[in-house]
Amino acid sequence: MNKQVIKYSSFLTAPIFLCGALQASIYWDTNGSTGGAGNPATGTWDAATTSNWTTDSTGASATSTFDALADTDVVFSAGTDATSAAVVTTSGTQLVSSVTFQEGDITLTGTNIDDAGTTIQFTVNDGANAIVDYSDGAYNADFDVQGSSTMQINVVRGGGGMAKTGTGTLTVHRLDASLTVNEGTVIYDTTGSGGSAKLKNTTVNDGGTLRLEANTFDGSKRSLQVNGTGAVEFASGVDQTISFFTGDGSVVGNGSTLKIGGDNKSTTFNGDISGDMDLHAIGTGTFTMSDATSMEIIVGGNGVNNSILGTGNINLNGELTFDLTGADLTAGNSWLIVDVDNLNETYGATFSIANFTESEGIWSYDLNALVEFSESTGELYVVPEPSSFALLAGCMGLAFVMLKRRA
Repeated sequence: MNKQVIKYSSFLTAPIFLCGALQASIYWDTNGSTGGAGNPATGTWDAATTSNWTTDSTGASATSTFDALADTDVVFSAGTDATSAAVVTTSGTQLVSSVTFQEGDITLTGTNIDDAGTTIQFTVNDGANAIVDYSDGAYNADFDVQGSSTMQINVVRGGGGMAKTGTGTLTVHRLDASLTVNEGTVIYDTTGSGGSAKLKNTTVNDGGTLRLEANTFDGSKRSLQVNGTGAVEFASGVDQTISFFTGDGSVVGNGSTLKIGGDNKSTTFNGDISGDMDLHAIGTGTFTMSDATSMEIIVGGNGVNNSILGTGNINLNGELTFDLTGADLTAGNSWLIVDVDNLNETYGATFSIANFTESEGIWSYDLNALVEFSESTGELYVVPEPSSFALLAGCMGLAFVMLKRRA
């Protein structure tokens, strides 16, 4: 049998070409072939007129127009010299796949950018800061803000799923998104020219923080999930309604209101609630505070405190913690903790109050004065000293005798 020997050496030594070109980045460069990008690297970003772009990461080569380089992964800026604040003014809508802020304090303003595919990936390197100040960002985006860097977005309104990574801080004025916060902080404040409450279903994971400076969700039927070490912080005065409230993370109230049950669905929370938050159970569903839940009640002057309120159904299976450090413990003072007159509440077998002891639905704690909470009335109150009762009884008896003598 004749055998044919095939030699592969030519294949091994020849270069291998992949289908499609590898994607490269182009760099913002305002000073031509001089190394770096110029400082400050302020200029105009248009399609075919101004040569402010290069493929040379050092900035030492000739520059070209944005269209001529035909790349959608852009970096601000070439070299390492563009460390001062700079304004990049967009003329016309420029299509990008990713935008990386490598150094300096860069503001993008002017007309707009849009996604060249489905999502724009924004990256802010540690040490850089970015402001994206367009008034109509009709695209989806993901945000990687690294280290201690900051990024501010005016409007991103693509409406899809978006994610925040990196330990830095992202501030948004309008974000039409189902948001996942995986790392760092997202601040939603609805200020600026395009500010609006448009947030959809939101998840905050381990290492993430969502800070709500205003009412943020685009309706009462959205969900908020807070997991692990994740946290949601409400600013004072925020009054937010959601449907589902889940997870085992933490929520900080700071003098705000959270209403749960906006879509008449049942939901369970397993985490911690602190910092002076009024919690409302609304709708026809049931909100359950599980046996893993704790809620802080901050008690002040007579009748001054945060409470569990609403007109819906609530299962209280977790722990209440009363902060009495600022409480006026004058005998007879009281505070409404659970609005039993309007709620349909159920105290579960695992319900408890930290440092209090319970007997037949009355929880007691002796802190220079006897303080009690009644499950049936939902009130915390200061019990008068026994001597006060005796004095009161004596005065009433004396008054009765005097009235009898006069008679």
